[in-house]
Order: sequence, then C-alpha cells, then structure tokens
Amino acid sequence: MEAIKKYFTAWDFSRGFKMILGLLMIIGYISTKESIYLMGGVFFAFQAILNIGCPGGACAAPPAKSDQKQVMKFDKYEPNKEQKNV
Repeated sequence: MEAIKKYFTAWDFSRGFKMILGLLMIIGYISTKESIYLMGGVFFAFQAILNIGCPGGACAAPPAKSDQKQVMKFDKYEPNKEQKNV
C-alpha cells in the first residue's frame, strides 16, 4: 500500500490530466463503441502510467539562441546597388 501512495505522490498536473483524459475517453468508448475513443484513451492512459511524453521527442524545446553560433554571413541582394568585390 505504501508503494502505491509513493507512486501517485510523484505525479504532476500533466500526468494526472493525461490519466483523467484517458479514462474519460475509455468511458466514451464504452458508451458509444467508437474505436477512436478507445485508441485515444489507451494512448493517454499509457502515457500517464509510464510517464512518457510526446512520441519521438516532438515536445522538445528548440535550443537556446546562445548555443548557436553563426557559421556564414549572408548579404542581402539589392540589384540597384553596386556590389563590392571581396
């Protein structure tokens, strides 16, 4: 019993929300027999139980601008201006 309490105390809002959404979709499947509800419900419940985020790392944030360094410099092309020969 203590292990179950410890397991659920580590849950955050998003994990609980996924579980509630999954359970509601499974209940929707039971009442309507539409298979899309079952697939969505199993997907969200599975994510909540195993604490998995978006598949394939699709939720990853882009790297910070400070991590990127400029490799090449591009000049804007303006046809009416004389171009410098470098």
